[in-house]
Amino acid sequence: MASIGTGLTLVVVALIPTFLFVQARRTNQAIASTQTRSTASLTDDVVAVSGTVEATPAGVLTHPVTGADALAVRWHVEEQHGTAGVDDAGRQTVPFRLVDDDGAVLVDPSGADLHLSTAHGETFVNAMRAPGERARTFIERVQENEQRSHEAGAKQIHNTPINEATVHGVGGVHYRSRALQPGDTGYVLGRARSDGDGTYTIGGDDGEFVVSDMHRDALREDFGSNQWLLAGAALLFYALAAYVLFFG
Repeated sequence: MASIGTGLTLVVVALIPTFLFVQARRTNQAIASTQTRSTASLTDDVVAVSGTVEATPAGVLTHPVTGADALAVRWHVEEQHGTAGVDDAGRQTVPFRLVDDDGAVLVDPSGADLHLSTAHGETFVNAMRAPGERARTFIERVQENEQRSHEAGAKQIHNTPINEATVHGVGGVHYRSRALQPGDTGYVLGRARSDGDGTYTIGGDDGEFVVSDMHRDALREDFGSNQWLLAGAALLFYALAAYVLFFG
């Protein structure tokens, strides 16, 4: 009976990379099948556009780690050593404009998959019992960004914010962040909707929605690598589950 329980547990674990593999493959196929077009030829449909990202009157974020201006930030905090089990992730976004040679389109990245490169990435480890200066600054800036967004009545700035109480007092915490900054080259795949005045906004939760600072080909290569790693992980757990169920 114990082997059956272990085997079923391994099957459940295998379903996680399976789901992520399906998502990555579907997104990669959407990127491959959607040709990049000019902002002057948008329609109410799923579109792909590329250009330079710029701030709107909504303003910018303060990058929680570096303090630089940003339009979208992702972070992940995890404990390297110890028993507290710190594992927290979050993101902050503001609407921005993507500009090409023919015009511009407004992008609301609140529901997007932020697939950001390491061009504006930061990684550091705090090995002290309490957060060092950079870690404290990280937490404080995240909280300041959230407070500013609430005061301004912004739609969505974050999800899963940093849990300060969990981070404090833990040694060996690993902080990672990536950002999209004004002036970056941006790629956006998502559903465009007419604003009724000749302009369009890309955003929403229906269908694939990707915001990246990577070129289309590099993005496809990255998704392709990720999907096969996920497939390998899923197959490994399925194989272990089969071994335990039949031979355990």
